[in-house]
Order: sequence, then C-alpha cells, then structure tokens
Amino acid sequence: MEKLLIFLKCIADENRIKILKLLLDSQYCVCQLQELLNKSQSSVSQHLSYFKELNLLHEEKSGKWIYYSIDRAVYDSYLAKLISLKADTLTELNLAELETEIDNLDTAAEIKERRCC
Repeated sequence: MEKLLIFLKCIADENRIKILKLLLDSQYCVCQLQELLNKSQSSVSQHLSYFKELNLLHEEKSGKWIYYSIDRAVYDSYLAKLISLKADTLTELNLAELETEIDNLDTAAEIKERRCC
C-alpha cells in the first residue's frame, strides 16, 4: 500500500504527469525534457527522482547521455494495484483496524440526531 501511495503522490504533479506521458511514448534525456517543459536541469532531475524511487524508469546510456523511458511492466503493476484496490480486503491492505471502526460506526441517523438542535 505504501508504494501505491508514493506512486499516487508521484503522478499528482502537473510536471510529472507531463514527464510520465512523454516517457510512456518515447525516450528522452534530461536536456530534452528540460527544453520540452521549459524547466531547469535541476527541476527535471528532481522530478525524475520520484520515478526512480518507484523503479519506474528504464535508463539507456548512449555516450555521455542517459535516455529515460517508463518501464511499462512496473507502471502497469502500479495501475493493476490501483484497479484491484476494490477487490482487496482491508486486512490485505494493512488496514484491519478500520474494520473495527466500521463495525462500531454509528448510523447516519444516529449521528444526525446527536448533532441537531
């Protein structure tokens, strides 16, 4: 679950979504991404570090340049985890304590009754 949260944080940024789209379609080096996004080298590198932390990048070295693309197998595994979230139990998601909270949760009518004037 923790890696899924990091993945969602990773793609919750406009620049990283742009980078994700670019790297899903092709491979680019940092200087090309810099030019396409009109961002500094350090900014692009910082954004790429999010992808690296999740092992989402495939790197291909060519001379002094490193070209990046998205590792589709890893990317697809994150998407599959997100899609399967509905099928997973709270225990499988390490959220077993929520089951107890759900069992003890008051009904909406009981809550409304207590809070109304």
